[in-house]
This record gives sequence, structure tokens and C-alpha cells, in this order.
Amino acid sequence: MTPPQFLIVAGEASGDMYGAAVVRCLQERFPGAHVFGMGGERMREAGVELLSDLSRTAVVGPFEAIGHFGGLFQLFRRLTARIETPPHPAAAILIDFPDFNMRLASRIRAAGVPVVYYISPQIWAWRQGRIRELRQVVDKMLVILPFEEGIYREAGMDVEFVGHPLVDTVGVRLARNVFLKKYGLDGSRPLIAILPGSRRKELRYILPTLCSAVEQILARKPETQFVLPVASGLDPQFVRKFLAASPVTLVAGDTYEAIRYARVAIVASGTATLETALLGTPQIIVYRIGRATWWLGKLMLRVRMFGLVNIILGEEIVPELFQDQMTPENVTREALRLMDDVWAQSRIRNNYERVRRQLGGGDVAGRVATVVAGLIRTDGSSGQ
Repeated sequence: MTPPQFLIVAGEASGDMYGAAVVRCLQERFPGAHVFGMGGERMREAGVELLSDLSRTAVVGPFEAIGHFGGLFQLFRRLTARIETPPHPAAAILIDFPDFNMRLASRIRAAGVPVVYYISPQIWAWRQGRIRELRQVVDKMLVILPFEEGIYREAGMDVEFVGHPLVDTVGVRLARNVFLKKYGLDGSRPLIAILPGSRRKELRYILPTLCSAVEQILARKPETQFVLPVASGLDPQFVRKFLAASPVTLVAGDTYEAIRYARVAIVASGTATLETALLGTPQIIVYRIGRATWWLGKLMLRVRMFGLVNIILGEEIVPELFQDQMTPENVTREALRLMDDVWAQSRIRNNYERVRRQLGGGDVAGRVATVVAGLIRTDGSSGQ
């Protein structure tokens, strides 16, 4: 029996992490299977043949994406040429990255390859009309937030809530004393973790303001220490350019420890907000993008809150400071409040437990692999 081959496409650092876990589960089920597509270092380490890496896809909005259009178009052509050339993949797993993956799904489906969409577009936030297109090009939608399942089922799609993959991956490896010693930190002094995002443009928009907040916090609490976990794929030297003389310790490879052992985390909106919740650290959610992108988003967004932690529970359990509200003064005020207010810390942690219960029971990658396996025949070809 010839081992099957699979296509997998992720355009973000988080998708790379989730995709790598799925690939490993597929290889356990189908020894010798060949997986190709787009992703990052984690997927490469899992054995994926990468036709492109994440450095060509990491953008933060439609206007910022214009400069990447040429590279994305060339990548689209390479992927479709590979898909349409026999032997076809037995199945395709598309992870988030909707503006690219939805167009790709149409070409994949036309080639007779079943499409699994893992981590759905956030149609509950904006552009709900996309669900009609998804219904035409996706065989199985796998959602990771509990309220998404009903939205797709009501639209007539084959959908399954598989749980959130962070439940399986978030956790510390180093004890607190070991982590502090490794980075020369003082266990008797308060610690704040800064997570400004995983993309260069996010840092350009967000990190200067956070550095100003660091100075203001130190003026009020000079004993405070700061750590900044450098996202995978970012050059630490690029990060240091923003820090200048700011007394912030860079952390490499120990992101979860940096968050878990901090008294407060200042977190760019995105996946990291859920990671922080699962680690139990009170947080402030921040974000800033280009003014044109923000203006467009305000016209199209259908949510009143932006942080995933708050969206899941339908209430603001942690403060959000977005765009013009993300000032050094506001960040400083909220950080100092959370550092000192024991009641607020307790309330946030209790709400985090509510979030955790809604994210599913784990083994998410295994569930995704089971769905994919169900779409192909035992000879490795498509079951469609």
C-alpha cells in the first residue's frame, strides 16, 4: 500500500505550531506519509516539505498586505500547480489564514481533493458572508471555540468542535527558581511579562508604547522587573532596537515560564491572550494597527470586545486597550492596578477557569487526524 500524501497550509506562527502536532498524528496513523505545503520551523521539524515559510505571509491587515501580494500570488501558483499534478494529495488541511486559504480551497476542491478547514475564519467577528463560500469549498469545518459550532451548523455545514489546541500545549517546563536564575532575575521583586506580538509590524506599532510604559512603571515602582519572550521567527536583534535603554530582559524559548511567573502580563491581542489565561496570569490586552486598517475594521467588525478571553465569556474579564486607548499612561495605570489589587487578581483567575472549561478536553491534534483519516480510503486516495 502506497503511503498517502497530504497538503497542509498555515500562514501564522500559531498555525505552524498546531499544524506540526497534526502532522505528527497523521504520520503515526499513516507511516511513511508525505506532507507538503506551507508553514514554519515547527512544521519543518515535523517532516513537512515546505514550499514556502511564514516570513512571506506574516501581515497584520489588508493595507499592510499589499506589499506582500506578489509573493503570495507566486506561492498560490506553486501550491496549485503541485495540487493539480498527479498524484494528488489524499486530503488537504487548511489552518486559519482565510484570505489565502479560502481561495486555495476552491482549487483544491476542483482537483477532487477533500478539504478540512481547521481553525475557522472568525466569521462571528466580521465578513459573515464568507460562510456561503466556505460551504461550497470545505468538506469538514473543525472549530476550536465552542460557540462557533452552532454558527456553522445553522448554515448547513459539516462542522465539529474539536477543542482548542492550546489546552494540549500550554505548560511550564522550568521551576520558578530555575527560570529566575537562568535569566538573572530576583525572586523577591515583582515581574511583568511583555508580549508585543509575533510579527515585525506588530512590534513597530506596539512595542514603542510599551517601552514608554516600562519607564512610567519604573518611576512608580522601581523594583519592578520586565521580561519579553521573543516570538519564534523574530530576530532578537530586531527586538533590541526598540528596547534601546529599557531594562527589559529578553527570553528565548521559555515563553510560558515568563508568563506564568509574572505578576502581570501585557499581551498583544491574539493567541497569546488565551495562553496567558491558561497559565493563570492577570493580563492587559493591547493592540495597535495602521489607522486605515483600524478604520476599515471598525466599519466591518461585529464584536464589541476584541480579546479572545473576553469574547469567549461575553464580558470584559481583563482590560482591553486598543488603538488610541493604548497609551503609556493607560497601560501603566492598568498594570499598577493589577499588580496591587489582590481581589482583581483573584477575580481574573476565577474567570480563567471558566475559559478553560469551555476550551475542550485535549488531544485536539489527534481528533483532527481522525477526521482527516475518515475522508480518505485505506489505499490513501480520496474518499470523495
